[in-house]
Amino acid sequence: MKIVKYIVYPFALLYGLIVTVRNLLFDIRILRSHRFPVWVISIGNLSAGGTGKSPHAEYIARLLENMTKSYENLELTFDKISILSRGYGRINKGFLLVNNTSNAKEVGDEAMQLKKRLNDVYIGVDGNRVRGIHILLSLNPQLRMIILDDGFQHRYVKPDLSILLTNYNIPFYKDELLPAGRLREPRFGYKRAQFIIVTNVPPNITDVEKKLVLKNINPKPGQKVFFSSIIYQPLIPVFKGNYPVPNINKNCSVLLLTGIANPDSIYRYMEEIAGNVIHIPFADHHFFQSSDIAKVMKAFNAIANPNKVIITTEKDSVRLQLGNLMNDFGIAPVFYLPILVKVHEEKDFEDAIIASLNPLNPNKPIGKLVK
Repeated sequence: MKIVKYIVYPFALLYGLIVTVRNLLFDIRILRSHRFPVWVISIGNLSAGGTGKSPHAEYIARLLENMTKSYENLELTFDKISILSRGYGRINKGFLLVNNTSNAKEVGDEAMQLKKRLNDVYIGVDGNRVRGIHILLSLNPQLRMIILDDGFQHRYVKPDLSILLTNYNIPFYKDELLPAGRLREPRFGYKRAQFIIVTNVPPNITDVEKKLVLKNINPKPGQKVFFSSIIYQPLIPVFKGNYPVPNINKNCSVLLLTGIANPDSIYRYMEEIAGNVIHIPFADHHFFQSSDIAKVMKAFNAIANPNKVIITTEKDSVRLQLGNLMNDFGIAPVFYLPILVKVHEEKDFEDAIIASLNPLNPNKPIGKLVK
């Protein structure tokens, strides 16, 4: 593996140079960043996936809705908050508004997952974020807040608050540029963010361990760093039916089916609670075919333990619900494991959002933000 890394390293340097020049063109305003008359919060990362952008977009949307009491003369309800995603992996282009009849092929799995969790939120997909924001505002002039899911590299939009995510297990300061590593841009790009959230943190992380992470990040003056953890929720059937929810314990065997960028966290969690875990991974955003399910069922049927179950992620579940894949599973119990994220320093995080969004621009229609 090290030999391959050395071979591709020159390509990583060239890629880094191209990205650096692009960012410089934005910094010196040769390339234009657009501002909007509503609050824009960008959530993104330096790496190619695996930090939990969509769950954090959901978390922040819910947090904002619950922060209504912190605003003066404003009811910031879900119908005034929108999330704009690029709709990665979908089969079409342009802007689409996600609704209850959409599917993952049309709008992407992440946008579909968000819509299922946040039904009252306006969720749009568009690779052109500037166009997407204009269309969202034309569709709903009452919007007051737009969250960009995976917006850190989309510099044609100038956010009012930029939040960078980095995975605790694969932090950006230990990673390399593509294709030698997983970084989309050089490490020093972290300086553009106002907030950094270290994700996938063990719930029992110590203060000493947090200080070590802070030392490695080396935040610039005024840059705030927070820590978040995954909270696993009760299992939910992937397909409609009267499936009894299994009790996952050391007497249970789990076949874990994933098609996400970084399945390490869910795999470790399953190993902690189940007696035996067989993992069948696919590429991130993979659209499952009948041949894939045949492979899964062959492995599942080979498990001798009668107390067994197939478990997948919520993001994968919206792709498994496409077509007639349900029939390929037969009577096998197939469940997904929902997750929530929680910032450890939630009150400080809320206060920091309020402070960061206090308007310098009186044209913002949101009104004055106050404690």
